[in-house]
Amino acid sequence: MNLRLLYSIFLLLLLTLSSCSRKGPADGNYRLEIYATNDLHGRYFNSMYIDNQHHPHSLASVSSFISQQRQESGRENILLLDIGDHLQGDNAAFYYNFVDTTSVHIFASAVNYLEYDAIVVGNHDVEAGHPVYNKLVKELHMPYLAANAIDISSGKPYFEPYAIIERNGIRIAVIGMTNPNIPNWLSSHLWEGMEFREISESLSYWVEYVRENEAPHIVVAALHAGLGDQENDSKENPARYVASNIPGIDIVFASHDHKITAEKISNGKKEVLLLEGGSRASHLSAAFVDFVVENGIISSIKIEGETIPMEGVDPDIEYLDMFKNEYEAIKNFTNKPVGMLLNDISTIDAYFGPSAFIDMIHTLQLEVSGADISFAAPLSFNVSKKAGQLNFQDLLDIYPYENQLYVITMTGAEVKNYLEYSYSKWVEQYPSASGYMLQINPGGKGDRARFRNIYFNFDSAAGIFYEVDITKGDHERITIKSLANGAPFNLSATYKVAMSSYRASGGGELLLKGAGVPKELMDQRLVTRHADIRQLLYNKIVERGSIEAIPLNHWKFTPENLVGKLAPKDKATLFIPRIN
Repeated sequence: MNLRLLYSIFLLLLLTLSSCSRKGPADGNYRLEIYATNDLHGRYFNSMYIDNQHHPHSLASVSSFISQQRQESGRENILLLDIGDHLQGDNAAFYYNFVDTTSVHIFASAVNYLEYDAIVVGNHDVEAGHPVYNKLVKELHMPYLAANAIDISSGKPYFEPYAIIERNGIRIAVIGMTNPNIPNWLSSHLWEGMEFREISESLSYWVEYVRENEAPHIVVAALHAGLGDQENDSKENPARYVASNIPGIDIVFASHDHKITAEKISNGKKEVLLLEGGSRASHLSAAFVDFVVENGIISSIKIEGETIPMEGVDPDIEYLDMFKNEYEAIKNFTNKPVGMLLNDISTIDAYFGPSAFIDMIHTLQLEVSGADISFAAPLSFNVSKKAGQLNFQDLLDIYPYENQLYVITMTGAEVKNYLEYSYSKWVEQYPSASGYMLQINPGGKGDRARFRNIYFNFDSAAGIFYEVDITKGDHERITIKSLANGAPFNLSATYKVAMSSYRASGGGELLLKGAGVPKELMDQRLVTRHADIRQLLYNKIVERGSIEAIPLNHWKFTPENLVGKLAPKDKATLFIPRIN
């Protein structure tokens, strides 16, 4: 017998033994409980690290709940997942992303302690950059999932595409997907070497792959993507579409848009459970899967689900004790004095005209970059700071994202069109004297009034004098008078424009849909990149010892008599708590 034939027989024997060793569940009834966190945004502790202020929920609350469930239901019957966006949004994440870069990341330590079974990569996790998430992969005791993030050099997933988790002989496949819109939001150096495939197409492939190759009893799609609807395959928010249209899935965990839902969606002859748990550990998504096994075969599967609020769940004392050193390091960093703020600031003012808050960012961007024009928007709906000593938490409140400062070239016409698009999402068309100036959903009983569109896309400009006529319609509101230095503004001239890396990468689509600048031209337009904007603000305050937020008053809403009537009502509708 030749060696090649012997080798073939040996391989066949190995495969046969491997197949036979995979034991199925014994006869009986089983219940699996699958819990998921999503969009933690650094909420690892209930504490705000300052002045004994506390959050109503955090990963410490989740630890209490999961510990109790493991005691009651048995550890072997519990699965725990995270659906992404855990490395941004709080000083705890920032500290271990960029300050202490040698210790094990607090997120890795926490989820290892909690014995998570799989973690999904979110867009804000990629935003932390290669050094952070590459290090995290090595520190996690469970797979880091993103099947649709493809390593360009190999053509294979950059992260793990899926995890197979076995409990009592029952095999659960968890397929992870990150948000494919990452290239439209983040600077390319943060995801260099990767490309991102749309979720539906990629998920269809991986569901079929795991069904054929892993013989799972149930398939879970863990999507860092929002809900959307069943009819439209949204690139950013396709969860309902996926649940309705892709066969072979039993449960979908959604995330990203911070909504809360537990619903069943029809997919052919079966129903798919769809869950999402808000953000920052406010809720756990919970799926309960009941199996009946007869003669070694699963004869029935029943899946139900709910979202479980974490408010009122006390933090786990053992968890807090386990990470007391990390907590103290974060607290000391957070409370380190930075410098003085010399006047009060509030994002509320930014929606109704020039504001000290936004003009502070404009001034910073113009000074650092030497650009002609600056674009910026309020990044928090309602944040105010009183004059006084600032610490790093205050800077996180003022500028909550790790955006770099970019300078690109734009023509005068593109600048005008960019602003027209921004205010078209911000200002009502042809408002009446009894209506609203801004695009507002006033809300109903018990519901807070909200903007109809996303406030962090309400860009204003500095470096030019301009007016926004609220009586005009789209494409007609903006009149640019001159540059702020008094020089004429020319629609055909080219200007250097400062903006965040999020905006320059296509975030909010102001460049594409407003200015008409496609993403493919951005490398040609890029003049320079500067450091993280919050870091630049920190550097400026430390260097000078203080900062005064001076309104530049480079623009205004007109006509002033109508604005004077409508703006106070809009402000009261949006920001004064209603009594029902």
